[in-house]
Amino acid sequence: MNTGKLKKKNNRSLFYRISAWLHLWLGLISGIIIVVICITGITWSFRDEIKDWLNPELKIESVSGKAMANPADLYCQAKKMYPEQEISFIWRPSGKTAMIGFGKRNPGFVLHLNPYTGEVIRKPSFKEEFDFFEWTLKGHRFLWLPSEIGRPVINYSTFIFLITLLSGLLLWWPKKWTKAMRKQSFSVKWDAKIKRLNYDLHNVLGFYALLILLVISMTGMYYGLPWFNKFLYFTTSLGKTVKTERKEIKNISSHNPEKLAESMLMAWEDAIDKVDAKGYYLSVPKDSAETIGLFLYLSHRQFYDLQSFSYDRNTGVLLANTSAYAMPFDKADFATKVQKLNYDLHVGSAFGGIWGRILYFFITIIGASLPITGFLVWWFKKKKKGAS
Repeated sequence: MNTGKLKKKNNRSLFYRISAWLHLWLGLISGIIIVVICITGITWSFRDEIKDWLNPELKIESVSGKAMANPADLYCQAKKMYPEQEISFIWRPSGKTAMIGFGKRNPGFVLHLNPYTGEVIRKPSFKEEFDFFEWTLKGHRFLWLPSEIGRPVINYSTFIFLITLLSGLLLWWPKKWTKAMRKQSFSVKWDAKIKRLNYDLHNVLGFYALLILLVISMTGMYYGLPWFNKFLYFTTSLGKTVKTERKEIKNISSHNPEKLAESMLMAWEDAIDKVDAKGYYLSVPKDSAETIGLFLYLSHRQFYDLQSFSYDRNTGVLLANTSAYAMPFDKADFATKVQKLNYDLHVGSAFGGIWGRILYFFITIIGASLPITGFLVWWFKKKKKGAS
């Protein structure tokens, strides 16, 4: 028996040994799921740029000084073209065509129009079409499983990943900050043998990516774990509880379906008078109880300053709305700003738009590699023990 190695191992604190055990086994349990989450997340984050490249005819830049066609006119135009189809949304992301969605959410049911002239760019096929990015999103959110099964698996795997990141920092931390330990902790020995190189890739790159991976993990947990959502609000608001869910917004007048287009126009004119929008999403009410939901984008492919409005479908009157996005970003308190920033922090656009997402691309690649290099670290150690 090698008593020297045993003594060295037992010289570590109980806390360290528990952290090492958690880091190993939690990492092995959740590893493949984390790889899927990271790869699908990267793909979804760049979907707009990829779509612009694949479909250049659907890319229409904003025209300075020229007003977008109002969604009410686009709604009427689409209704004349397809009177039997039910319109579900009118969406104009900044830099792209205006999209009129019919019924289900699928590319085959979308009419693309020029957002300034109403010119038809692409007609819908009204056939179910495979959407690679929606498929990717389902993998990212549900692991392609039924939502009630996949969502908890994804959410708690992300939570486990957060624990492995924090325990990994403890394992990375040198016992003594000698010159040799600093070099080993902060640099990869590229000319080393595969075992040492793999260890360095896991240890060193994991450290450099740690902070952003923590941000990605926590912002992802915000969407799926209600207890974490409440905890985050409690800490960022310095002890306040999460605001009560917004009350259901209802129409204030009797149902009048013929008034819908007119109400949409009134809603649009009221909203753009308040906000200088680069794009918008209008949710068309499905029935007499639903209201007109209008979301205005103030920034190009950033959503922290998104503003939402709700209008009576029969009169176009602005309704009370207590959603976090109903308030301008600069007027929100710190806890609400954190809520509004969550998506942009999650995908990286909060840090310089496209440049932040490019940074996240490389960090997320490292995140996807950590379960693989971690598994190999364990495998090499196991192989060595078996050989001894």
